[in-house]
Amino acid sequence: MRLPPKLVEVMAFRITRLLIEHGYVKGVDINDLEEKIEHAMLEELSLEDKLDEEVRHILSQFDDAIQRSDVEYHELFRKVKQRLAKEKGIVL
Repeated sequence: MRLPPKLVEVMAFRITRLLIEHGYVKGVDINDLEEKIEHAMLEELSLEDKLDEEVRHILSQFDDAIQRSDVEYHELFRKVKQRLAKEKGIVL
């Protein structure tokens, strides 16, 4: 996960407060809303973690070929990740 869990918690807190301050939500349990926002954010971030793991697995199958070529691993990683994300409908 690119963001530490504590930062996600702080972001969920701030988002909740902003939604309430600007009148986008009314009559809700603030703590419940904050928890739901944090949970949704963590789920989305875990999707990217799983995608990264899948890309690593795919590229590990071609490790020898990658080492013999002039291809930069991080560039190849990025391209494979973008393609998989598009196929799976994941917004990065």
